[in-house]
Amino acid sequence: MSWIRRHPLAALAALALILRVSAAVATEVHPIFPAYYYTDAAMTHSYALQALEDVRAGRVPLINGTLGERAQTVISLVFYRAFGPNPFTIKLFNALLGALAVAAFASALSRAFPAPAALAAGVLMAVWPSHIFYTSQNLKEAPVALLAYAALGAALAAGFDADASRRRAAALGLAAATAMLGAGFFRSYVLVFLGGALLAGLVLTVVRRPRTNALITAALLLAGFAIYPSVSRALLGVFRSSEMSEADRGRTQSPLIPVTYDNAGSNMTYRPTSPEGISRFRAARQWADRNWAEVHAGRAIGTQIYPDTEFKTWLDVLLYLPKGAFTALFMPLPVLSALDGKIGRFASAGENLVLLLVAGLGIFGAARGPKMPARLVPLAFFAGMTVAAALFEFDLGSAGRHKLLYLSMLFPFAAEEALRRLRPGAPA
Repeated sequence: MSWIRRHPLAALAALALILRVSAAVATEVHPIFPAYYYTDAAMTHSYALQALEDVRAGRVPLINGTLGERAQTVISLVFYRAFGPNPFTIKLFNALLGALAVAAFASALSRAFPAPAALAAGVLMAVWPSHIFYTSQNLKEAPVALLAYAALGAALAAGFDADASRRRAAALGLAAATAMLGAGFFRSYVLVFLGGALLAGLVLTVVRRPRTNALITAALLLAGFAIYPSVSRALLGVFRSSEMSEADRGRTQSPLIPVTYDNAGSNMTYRPTSPEGISRFRAARQWADRNWAEVHAGRAIGTQIYPDTEFKTWLDVLLYLPKGAFTALFMPLPVLSALDGKIGRFASAGENLVLLLVAGLGIFGAARGPKMPARLVPLAFFAGMTVAAALFEFDLGSAGRHKLLYLSMLFPFAAEEALRRLRPGAPA
């Protein structure tokens, strides 16, 4: 017990690792959910096997897909060459990254919140069932979360610490920009929203009391934005692609946020830059997902988010946002959703009920707590990601994975408020 008190972050990481390794072992021995829950992991495994076959035959690996998909394939290939083509090694590596992400999350928050509240938020993330599951399976959520939270922590330490030297601020700012870029290579929109939230907080810091450290950090983050497109395209070219169509070749250009969608090579391009464009974009993406599930898995998707929604004006979009955001964040819920006797939906409904209560407490705590720029950063990140999710999450399954990264931004506010109520008069 004394070791835990002396090293709370290490203890938190150990708890998170034990839970994630246990989930990896359990799903390896007996998959908990139907096969489609593991589709992304299965696809990455097949891509890595093909790349391994190319390497063993003396050929240059043929790796297609987005930058994030290629990164997952390359990481899997490295492990398969070292340990053999066993996806369990990837699960264990992912579990380690997930545990480190939990520790990075709590460490970052401790820069803006009292230590007990930051640690409690980390514990909440560590025991979050969906977080445990996805960071022990798909090589997606864990690396993105670790890089994003590392960037958050480094930027908070660099730009919001009045006592940090300029050299230390520059080093931490560079680390923040690098980690943010890494997260962007997996998912470019994380780079945009996290960077935007950090820059907003840094600007507020400079306005309130001019600080060189905040300016240094902001400049480094802006530099990360500037170099991302060229660096991401260079990384995409590291491995040559086999028989790419023109549509595929256009999709691999990895802009900061993809603003077009080519419908299965039909030469029809959808741009979500107007109300009608958003409607067509959503319809095309959801049709493509339904078609893929039917052709490759012989199943119908029953969890798409309002597939018949159409927007005529920006007022339609604005009025849809609350409904879309609530659905992406908290559905399915008991009574409000048809669970159809499926274990995955029952588990999600119970979890979402708890998350709804935690989020409500977090919003209340944020409204009544201090309004320092460093504390506004997680709120800005949550708000930006929530608006994007409301419009561009197309299925509850993917929404449930993606919200692991940003719904957690409310955890420290909820923890602080809960501790305040449990211990009146004591610092949270």
